[in-house]
Amino acid sequence: MMSQSRRGFTLVELLVVIAIIGILIGMLLPAVQAVREAARRVTCNNNLHQIGIAVHNYDSSLGYFPDGGKNWWTGRNKQANRPQMAPDQNWGWLYQILPYMEQGNLYNEPSDAVVRKAILPGYFCPTRRPPTVVGGSRALNDYAGNGGLIGDGGGIGGYCHVINKVGWGDGRHGPVITRGGYGPKVGFNLISDGGSNTILAGEKSVPPELYFVPNCSNDQGYTCGWDWDTVRWGDQVPVSDYCQDLGPPAPVPPKSCEWRFGSAHGVGVNFAFVDGSVHFITNDVDLTVFQNACRRDDGAGTMIHQ
Repeated sequence: MMSQSRRGFTLVELLVVIAIIGILIGMLLPAVQAVREAARRVTCNNNLHQIGIAVHNYDSSLGYFPDGGKNWWTGRNKQANRPQMAPDQNWGWLYQILPYMEQGNLYNEPSDAVVRKAILPGYFCPTRRPPTVVGGSRALNDYAGNGGLIGDGGGIGGYCHVINKVGWGDGRHGPVITRGGYGPKVGFNLISDGGSNTILAGEKSVPPELYFVPNCSNDQGYTCGWDWDTVRWGDQVPVSDYCQDLGPPAPVPPKSCEWRFGSAHGVGVNFAFVDGSVHFITNDVDLTVFQNACRRDDGAGTMIHQ
């Protein structure tokens, strides 16, 4: 008798095929995730590049950089129903550069409430979160200006006040200063360390559990004047959003007000430099080198991105 041909798989063969497919998927997923993160980092890099270009155009038009505004609780300054520019604007630098980000209509919008909740995708890092509004009224942001070092003292508070969560500094050695600042308006002429050695802005640290929850350093939005929402300092090296161990010398409790630069990229942060370039700086950067890059005029300019 002719034997009938066998059709289908045995149970063992089926299990082997499933196991092989599982292994292949396990090998493929990390590669896919890495490609996606690389694309998100490129978008984040481009966002900061566009912000840097806007600051350059602002300087070309007015002869100085936008400043950090006055504070988080005051309204927008207007004259004859038109917004004032720095140094006569309470709202911060991310609002002040809107005309140079192709957002002139939003900049001139009469209603403060409408401007505050307007979502700007270019102000968000896609690795961290999609464009987000909290409380139904404030569009957030993932980038902050470099206010120098709080530890340099002066202005509203010195470095020791950070521990008590009441220190904001005045930006006296950063390219972004508080409204009125310590004296002169800051422009390229006061970046004595060189634009390629001085950080202009970067990603700000936000604990992941607070991405969509308002808190004291992530609640006032991109229009906010001088505050942790839109200005950060370089007293400590940048951190990952997933690192809650702040450690010395400023033991700010986790889930509290955050004043440092940081990102959701895991190993480093994108920074825009005064010369318009954007560089990825790892979290293990030497602290002194990073602090020098956050000061614009300490005479210790170091090429941090090599």
